[in-house]
Amino acid sequence: MTGDRSNRRQLWRRATAPTVPADPAVASDVAFLRDIVHALVRAENAGEAMQFALDRTCPAVGASLGSVFVVDGATELMRLVAAHEWPEQWRPWLGDMRVRVGFGPSGEAVSERRMIEVPDVFADSGLEDWQEVASELGFRALASLPLTAVNGVVGACTFYFSEPGARTERVRSLMRAAADVLAAMAQQESLRERLRYAEAALESMNQRPVKPERIADTEQTLE
Repeated sequence: MTGDRSNRRQLWRRATAPTVPADPAVASDVAFLRDIVHALVRAENAGEAMQFALDRTCPAVGASLGSVFVVDGATELMRLVAAHEWPEQWRPWLGDMRVRVGFGPSGEAVSERRMIEVPDVFADSGLEDWQEVASELGFRALASLPLTAVNGVVGACTFYFSEPGARTERVRSLMRAAADVLAAMAQQESLRERLRYAEAALESMNQRPVKPERIADTEQTLE
């Protein structure tokens, strides 16, 4: 049973090879969409699924780096749950990375519930704090999209590009599709967590000893 589960996990984590119809670009986009939807449907771990979806999306949209943040409970902070191609020297701190809703491109994408696109970080005086980071990480442009689920915005995904300029409508469409799937993954994990909490609470209640007087009270109530 364990071996079968492992094989299924490896299957959805394997990128689909594009077919070769009349338009190869369409085939590549279809293969990309199929892969991230398969991850949503088949993955048993939301963290793995989000990482796979981000790793699959960044090359598809031409991003050199990527990140996915989810809102941390009832706070105004978002925690990093997936990162694509961040330099090795940054990795020890990625787990502690937090972004406040309403601040920076990712935070603004969540608070404004729309895509925040910066064609050139170095041409925007309002992003002076980001320019040093952009120089170190090697990106010139970025796009942040909110992760919008049924119960509201649950986070943001941000793509960083080494070349300046606005993204094409095709790339925007692929990023929006990825954001929708990532939002569904985040919401799915939230529902799983609530289910685990409910099951643990029910198990705890079932393990409590039932006092005879409580049984008598219950019987009188029923009568």
